[in-house]
This record gives sequence, structure tokens and C-alpha cells, in this order.
Amino acid sequence: MQVIPRRATPSGTAPLSLLQQRWWHLCTAYEGDASPIVVIADRITAPLDVPAFTAAVDALADRHDALRTTFAVGPDGPRQVIAPPGGLATELLDVSGEPDPPARARELVAELARTLLDLAGGTLVRSRLIRLGPDDHVWCLAVHHILVDGESTMILQREAVALYRGEPLPEPFIGYADFAAWQCADTTGAEDLAWWTERLHGVPPLELPTDLPRPPAKTLRGGQIDVQVAAPVADALDRFARQRRVTPYMVLVTALLVVLARRSGQTDLCVGMPVSGRLLEETERTVGLFANTIALRADLTGEPDLGELLGRVRAATIDALARQAVPFGQVVAAVDPDADRSRTPVFQVTAALHTHTAGGPADPHWRPFAQAVPQILHDLGVDAWREPDGLELTLRYDTGLFTADTAAALADEVVAVLRDLAEGATPPVFAVEARHG
Repeated sequence: MQVIPRRATPSGTAPLSLLQQRWWHLCTAYEGDASPIVVIADRITAPLDVPAFTAAVDALADRHDALRTTFAVGPDGPRQVIAPPGGLATELLDVSGEPDPPARARELVAELARTLLDLAGGTLVRSRLIRLGPDDHVWCLAVHHILVDGESTMILQREAVALYRGEPLPEPFIGYADFAAWQCADTTGAEDLAWWTERLHGVPPLELPTDLPRPPAKTLRGGQIDVQVAAPVADALDRFARQRRVTPYMVLVTALLVVLARRSGQTDLCVGMPVSGRLLEETERTVGLFANTIALRADLTGEPDLGELLGRVRAATIDALARQAVPFGQVVAAVDPDADRSRTPVFQVTAALHTHTAGGPADPHWRPFAQAVPQILHDLGVDAWREPDGLELTLRYDTGLFTADTAAALADEVVAVLRDLAEGATPPVFAVEARHG
């Protein structure tokens, strides 16, 4: 059984984890006016003891070394530098006198999300508490993506509420620096890496027609299109998945692949699948960058219909998940070490089906605050949420490549294929006509 040892002191230096190494190199390819930032923005509509709340935020930083981390570059490359516990300054702003306090708060949240954060110096975490009025505040925490992932944000939200209320919390078993040191020393996984190297050898880039010429280097600037699949169709998709012994995620990926194949004419396609990366029990309560991405390579040769493609996606997903412990950065280094800076390596499209099981704070007075600051690393990304009233889909797109009209058409095509599947129709993948188009 693998066990990650804990350091004797919660400060000092540590190597970058393999995922952090990947992000470090990616960040050198970004252009534009923002760093890759993960943002928590919550609206608190209840009496708030501001000193007690800022003390709770300080305690978060004391508990989690990721919030006290910067990076230093030496002769051997970058290393994590973890400051000793000492709190996290929260900026206090009052917009209660503005004509539209919520709108002003959204601007201030967006401002943080567009902040340039210097990996080699300065803070990589910013906390801001905005007063909209009596018993009405917005708390915003912006953290460089190299330090946290999506599950970390839920941990931070839950713990902020608990610490503010004075509720006891179990200590994280390890700090993120412990995980990074352990991972860099781990020598297992060579067999799985060899499998990935063979599996992804020669994977071609997606040549999807774009509205604008591809820039020489990727940016983070993105837009999004939101669409909804009605409850009856979503319910039918669930039944279809059970009948075919596949997961709803496999159905979503199949629909996306159909659209990409029809648009590009390609029969060798690859889609990125985000996974939590928290495969060891010690990491469950730790804030850090664990989320990994695995590549699903799909074979569309032989003019398959939707049913046959779904079977191929099922097999590819099962094989890939069995080897998900290999950090994607290692896969890229083995498969595509000289990646084209104008596009992400291995795959240019991602698909994710989110659940709400982990959840944020269970408090009706503590709700997510709307943001409109989409960032996207890849050309396209499809995110889906299964809700009681249907399936919510968001298509994120690189605004340097696609117009909003094109993105909306792509989203509509994905929904059309999902409706085909819900009705039990499995036309050929490369059928030009869209039954619901």
C-alpha cells in the first residue's frame, strides 16, 4: 500500500509536482492579459462578522501550504517555496454606495480573474471581500491554477464556512508539498507510461475549420455558449446509457466526436477527459493541483454508425481510466515533446460531465456568485451538468479561433446528436444531414 510521508515542518522548499511542471511550461506559452486563474466567488447574504471572517480566511492559508506557495528559479529549474503559516491578507472593499452594487461586484471579481500573476515572484493568491450592503457581501478568492484544482475550491469553500463558525476540522493528512516530493521520487508507472506512448503515437491534431487564422501561440481568451437538453430527452439518454451498458459521459463524448468528425472529416480523433487525480486517501482533504487529464483516442474508420462508435468510445474510456495515474505532462513529454505552441498537445478539445456530490458549503445564505470571465486552454471544451430539469451544456471556445455564431452552431449540433441517441436512432457518423438541424 502506498503511503505519502508528511514533512516535519509546514514550510521550506519542495520540487514541483509532475502536474505543476506541466503547468509551468504551459504558462510560458500564454499570451494576452491574464494568467490561468481559478476563482471562488460566493455571495453571503447573512450578518457577517468581518474580523472573524478574515481570520477564517487566514486560517485557511495556515492549514494549506498551497495558499502560501510561490516559486523560485535556480540552476536546477523552478522549485516551490512555502512560506511559514502567517495568514492571508483579505482586501476589504465597500460598493454599497454604488448605483448597482452587484454589477460593480461582478466587475471587481472579473478584475481579479484577469490579474497577471508572476510565477517567479509575488503572491499567487488574492482574497477580496466586497460589501454590497447590510448583511450582503461577496467573497472572492483568486488562485493561480498551478496551485489548485476544482476540487480544491470546494474544500476551501466548505472549510471557510466551518472556520468562520468555529467548527472543528480534521487536519489534512498531508500538505501539497508532501505529495509533490513523494510523486517526484515515485518510480512506479513506467509500464502505464509505455502504454500511453504507444497508444498516442502519431495522434494527429484536430483540423477543425476556424473563423479566424490560428495565432502563433495560444491565449486564454474564451467565450461560452449555454444550452439545455430538456428533462424528457435527458431521461431518455440515461435509459439509453443503461441499456447499452455505458456511462452518460461516454454518450456525451460520442455525440461530441460525431460533430468533430463531420466538421473536420477526420477519422482519428482525440478528446481530453478531466479526472480528479486524487487516487490516494491521503489527498482527500488536501488543497493542491491533483486534477489530471487523460486522452481518449477514437477510431472512426470503417464508416461506423453511432451505436458502433459508442462501443469504441466505451472501450477507449475503460482502457484510459485504468492508467489515469500517469500525469499528463509525462505523457506529453513522451509523445509530443516539441509541441506546436499554437495549439495544445495531443488533444485540442475536452469534455467533462460534472457532478455535485462533493459540493460547496451547505448553507442557503452562502451561494455561488455569478461570473462572466471564461478562460479556455484548448480550442473547445464541453461541460455538462445533470440537473433535475434536464442536462445543462456549456460549450467554451477560443475567441481567437471561433465566432459566437459558430460556437452556437457547434453546441446545437451536439444537442442534435444527443437527441438522436435519446430516440434510439444511430445514423452513420458521417451522415451530412442532421435530423434535428
